[in-house]
Amino acid sequence: MKDLKFTSLAVIVILFGTALIEAIQKRNWLEVTLFLALVAIALWADFKKS
Repeated sequence: MKDLKFTSLAVIVILFGTALIEAIQKRNWLEVTLFLALVAIALWADFKKS
């Protein structure tokens, strides 16, 4: 199951990271805050279930 954690972490980083970079480039700070909150919740949920 350790590989599964790495896979989900990689997906979180790639998807939310891309969206976060785009939001920063557009200087849409509300969207940046939203994506940071979603990343924090996703990582918390991912590590909590173990």
